Amino acid sequence: MKINADNATYGRILDAAAELFSARGYEAVTLRDIGNAVSIKHASLYYYAPEGKQQLYMAVMERAFQRHREGITGAIARAEPDIRSQLRAVGHWLVSQPPMNMSRVIQADTNALGSENAIRLSRFAYDALREPLVNALEQARMEGHIALRNLDMGALTFLTMIEVVHSVPSSGGKMLMDAYIEELIEMLMRGWEAR
Repeated sequence: MKINADNATYGRILDAAAELFSARGYEAVTLRDIGNAVSIKHASLYYYAPEGKQQLYMAVMERAFQRHREGITGAIARAEPDIRSQLRAVGHWLVSQPPMNMSRVIQADTNALGSENAIRLSRFAYDALREPLVNALEQARMEGHIALRNLDMGALTFLTMIEVVHSVPSSGGKMLMDAYIEELIEMLMRGWEAR
């Protein structure tokens, strides 16, 4: 059965499941936990996810990756047309979102999903997070602004480093995050070698 994504109850279930999966990881969350979070019996969740927790997890993660694709693409589109401004906009958008915790997703959660779902989720994540940045980097390379040979590696490096920013103590607030993003972009653009 296909549930309408606009169904309010299904949306609440996905929101609650997303919060729980993000905080605890796939294996530590039960359908009972999700049901309790939305005040419905866990058995009722099978109406929305006949295949159970795994189906909910896949729906939660695909929704999150799609939101990230749209957010990254939108940030790039709203930025000035230079790669620094685009990276800055993407960095600010990413740190304004809850952390994806991709290390845990890849190392722990996907192992529990079975190989078919793990491959599907990995491809979805890889494409959603990487493609918009690769496109921006490719444009900058064609215009002669960067000489990056491996655009995929550049995009993934940027995303990984921005994810690390989430773990920096937030005692400095937004100004500290802005400084980290600026320093990260400067380091990536200029490199580490003395000129």
